[in-house]
Amino acid sequence: MGNDYLLSSNTYQLFRLSDLKLIGTYRLDPGPSRNGHVSPEEARVAADGSVYVQTLSCGIQRITGLDTAAPVARLVHKFPGDFCGVPTIVGRYLVQSVPSIHGFAVLDIAYPDNVREVSRLVIDEKFDPHWTAWSEKAKRLVVTSGKAGDRMYLLKLDAASGALTIDEAFRDTDGKTGFSFARRAWPHGWTGDGTPHGAIFSR
Repeated sequence: MGNDYLLSSNTYQLFRLSDLKLIGTYRLDPGPSRNGHVSPEEARVAADGSVYVQTLSCGIQRITGLDTAAPVARLVHKFPGDFCGVPTIVGRYLVQSVPSIHGFAVLDIAYPDNVREVSRLVIDEKFDPHWTAWSEKAKRLVVTSGKAGDRMYLLKLDAASGALTIDEAFRDTDGKTGFSFARRAWPHGWTGDGTPHGAIFSR
């Protein structure tokens, strides 16, 4: 993941947690487009124990056999464009930020041999999606942009269909949905455009 290897790396490594011993380095699956494996980033564990890895080239790799001597990676989906951001798994769904559509896409991963896209949510033509995180308590996703002055939103995920919608009840002082990072006074005493990046629910 080092910047020196941005858009060139295509491997993943498996470590033993007890002593951080490197067990092995393995290749990802390039898929039919030959680029769905470039720049692996975020790993997420699914309910069946397999691991889904998002790549900066907008591929979704499913890795199985992690408890064997020969784990296998398979490209199960390729979103349009590049620089896809942080995914989140919620039950049977994987929610992915997709900059080329200015929003988010949802995969149904309940049947690994038939991973399919079930919905998309476009925020607006200027939104640059980056981060996603889920709160089991609130039943909401928090999503951010990586662009200065943009907005953060809370999203609802329909458990039956996988459809995403903006939580209209979450509004800023300007009356608009979401929370604006555009020129405001921050608690530490600075005033200006904030650049949202990571986000989690703290309570």
